[in-house]
Amino acid sequence: MSFDLNSTYFNQFLLLIRDHATLLTFIAVALFLVLRDEKAFRYAALCAAFYVLGYFSFSIVKQVDADLYVIRYIYWAFSDLVFMAILAIWALKDKAYLWQSVLAQLIILPAPIMQLFRLVDRHYLDLSYSTYLYKTILPLVNICTVILCFLPVFFVIKTKFKTRSTAT
Repeated sequence: MSFDLNSTYFNQFLLLIRDHATLLTFIAVALFLVLRDEKAFRYAALCAAFYVLGYFSFSIVKQVDADLYVIRYIYWAFSDLVFMAILAIWALKDKAYLWQSVLAQLIILPAPIMQLFRLVDRHYLDLSYSTYLYKTILPLVNICTVILCFLPVFFVIKTKFKTRSTAT
């Protein structure tokens, strides 16, 4: 079996690595694996999995939805809702931090709402009210979701300092 550096799959892999959000989630996964924080690891792994899924499904969804401009918004809104549901179930089963789950729900909630608003605004009413909101809100949601991956680091550091100060 040969490995071709010019193959489509390899080029897609390189684009995936260059995507800052995906790369940061993989760094968070590795960090919490090293720190052995299972709850933080789960959240980071879930984020990484959904970024990878989004990356690989993006062109397929756009290709399938080339003329309708409907399926993409429904798919992306559904994807956000599935992410939120998985995280909520994990938090209820104490497999993810409850505070992280609640913050993530609050951060991510505007995304599916924005997707459906965009669908109605642009493709049913033929308006453009959602353009600036769409281009602003979705990147902010993505950035905050990735930042939330790293917040447990502060609690790990705080716990370690507390342990050291009580030991002395």
